[in-house]
Amino acid sequence: MYTILYTSTALALAYAAFFFFRPKTSREPSPRPKRTPPGPPPHLLVGHTFQVPQTRPWLYFDELGKKYGPIIRLSLAGDDVVVLNDAKDAEELLNRRSANYSSRKPLVYAGKHQSKDKRLVLLSYGEELRKQRAAFHAMLQPRVVDSYEAAQERESLRLLRYTLDKPEESYLNAKRYSASIVYTLTYGKDLDDDGGDDLSAILDIVEGFIQDCYPGAHLVDTFPILDFLPDSLAPWRKQAFDKHEFEMKLYKRLVLEAKNKRTGLGNLTDCFASRLWEDSDKLKLDMVSLSYVAGSAVEAGTDTTAATVLWFYMAVLLYPETFKKAQAEIDSVVGVDGATMPTFKNMNDLPYCFALTKEVFRWQPSAPGGFPHYSDNDDEYNGYFIKGKTMVIPNIWSMHRNETEFPEADKFMPERYLKDIVYPIKSTALTEGHYGFGFGRRGCPGKYLGVQTIWIALVRLIWGFNITHAKDENGNVIQPNPANSTPGITSKPESFPFEITPRSPAHEETIRRELNAVFG
Repeated sequence: MYTILYTSTALALAYAAFFFFRPKTSREPSPRPKRTPPGPPPHLLVGHTFQVPQTRPWLYFDELGKKYGPIIRLSLAGDDVVVLNDAKDAEELLNRRSANYSSRKPLVYAGKHQSKDKRLVLLSYGEELRKQRAAFHAMLQPRVVDSYEAAQERESLRLLRYTLDKPEESYLNAKRYSASIVYTLTYGKDLDDDGGDDLSAILDIVEGFIQDCYPGAHLVDTFPILDFLPDSLAPWRKQAFDKHEFEMKLYKRLVLEAKNKRTGLGNLTDCFASRLWEDSDKLKLDMVSLSYVAGSAVEAGTDTTAATVLWFYMAVLLYPETFKKAQAEIDSVVGVDGATMPTFKNMNDLPYCFALTKEVFRWQPSAPGGFPHYSDNDDEYNGYFIKGKTMVIPNIWSMHRNETEFPEADKFMPERYLKDIVYPIKSTALTEGHYGFGFGRRGCPGKYLGVQTIWIALVRLIWGFNITHAKDENGNVIQPNPANSTPGITSKPESFPFEITPRSPAHEETIRRELNAVFG
């Protein structure tokens, strides 16, 4: 009943908005329409709103690209959307012309009500964004990220322990690992200290947010006039407010703990949140902003890192020869006896593992539909007119399936990157050769931390374990399907069964020994 009333009211207001707020007809002759990018025929009033699927929209954009060309225009109830399926167009608009394409479309649900216009990833380009990015830069620039290697190696040991003790929870183990690193670096404390309550809360926040902020997820973002409805007719408003309160309860507590007690773990002497407090006068961030700056670091690192580890599992199951090559390379460097574990110091001697990690980023990007940019002013490109206040979506999926740049793009082929490796190998190069971390001023600020976190996890999993197919009750191999992925702005494979076992008793003994040396 509530849903019917809400939908009916929404449609009624949409019609009212169309008739009462459309531009008035001028007596002056209309100028000749400017050429806009092509796209499918829209529906009356609502445009393409109900044509864009909520699940895996990047595939829909990809199909449109094959039919209409690399630049496509859509209309979501009057809002212009331009989809870029070719990397060269994204490089030009979102990188070289970033001054005009670095904003975000204001979101009523996830931005205004859930995040109080304080969440970095949703901020329009302006003073608040510059302040928050400055805070992130201090934590995540390459020369600082190198100092996190000890913490990353430490937390990767936990991943190995989770994998030994609970191999059937590989999906959760990947999330726990990715969350633990950014949690420790951000708040200076161990994620396991509270028995898992914070982990559960973080995962709830992340899973909900990645679905709430994608275009079309909430009708009020398509028809902002619905925000004028009273609370009794807008149940989504209270829902968004409740999510904000839940987030603030967690994030405020954690930043206040960091303020009151500086905690050292291993080689860490401080943390991101404590440094935010030290620089708070210079940064001029209020309590909600401080909480979201720190919380956004945890959110971003948790979801995308976990997704990449899970796609790695699927890749080596579907392409087992790549896994064998990587194991052989590691064995040639640290020995076949299982007594020595690879570290960051071995990166330069493991080019195939380096290439394999890059290929995971390309083959199944964690954000295949990209995150929408927003144009501030009118622009022209390749003969097309792109008006101001247009949502511009870089469709990473199509870019990574470009056969000219990536021959046999559907295949998982680490070899494609070997010829381009530059020695000495640096972890920052893991961000190159693909488009998974976005473009311009809205590119992922945590990409250097993320690639290091993923590389050490993958290399140690390859070194210590065998990853093989699960079988059904009849003994038949269960093949995972990359098409089965989660909805939302980021994409993870749906849970799938597989076997992961220690390569030998010696490998397990080494893992246990290292765990005992670090954690006691």
